[in-house]
Amino acid sequence: MSFQQCLSCKEKITYSEKLASIFFGYRPISCRACGTVHEVDERYRFLFSLYTVMIPVILVYIITAMFSIESRLVQVLLVLLLASGSVFYAGTRISYHKSKVQPNR
Repeated sequence: MSFQQCLSCKEKITYSEKLASIFFGYRPISCRACGTVHEVDERYRFLFSLYTVMIPVILVYIITAMFSIESRLVQVLLVLLLASGSVFYAGTRISYHKSKVQPNR
């Protein structure tokens, strides 16, 4: 299940906030309403790297072998294309949990 709202107050967390968190080193997301801090679960960090690195490389290796594509430029472009798409897919699947350390209010 995807993380769509604050686990404390049910305030909506936007997709762009999740993507920004992922792209900038899995930085925690703070709820705007109650200040609760949410962090990416550790297992999802591994899955995200799998989606964005390993799967596109393996798929491009298979595709280029099937169609006898030897151009490295084409291979790199295919990896970048598949990796870009997989980032947006993985962004919908990553789960968060409440941080053990919460700010004092």
